[in-house]
Amino acid sequence: MTPALLSEVLSKAPAAGVFRDLIVGNESRDDAAVYRLNDAQALASAERRPVDTSAMYLEQMKLTQETLTSFGYATGAIDGIMRFETASALRAFQREQGLKVTGQANPETLAALGIEDRLYRRPR
Repeated sequence: MTPALLSEVLSKAPAAGVFRDLIVGNESRDDAAVYRLNDAQALASAERRPVDTSAMYLEQMKLTQETLTSFGYATGAIDGIMRFETASALRAFQREQGLKVTGQANPETLAALGIEDRLYRRPR
């Protein structure tokens, strides 16, 4: 397979895995290069998968609850679910830290707790 033909195939391929189907029966020395390219494209597409924000939220809320509990605030169950007890603990923490009292785990509150806000962080 010539480099020009390989470039054309790459530009038109809709998904990883296409290259192996295109090369079946071709005994060219470029087969190994195409397989490596296919693997690299599969890795690149895996990096572009959508992020499961609900799972990230649960983990971030669990960490918030654990941190508040370690600071002496009663958050209720440490399960990642925002309930009345967690909101009350957040309000008490915000009040004592001089933050805007919302009862929400907003970026300012998370920063005061020393937690990285992975949900609202924007790419640079």
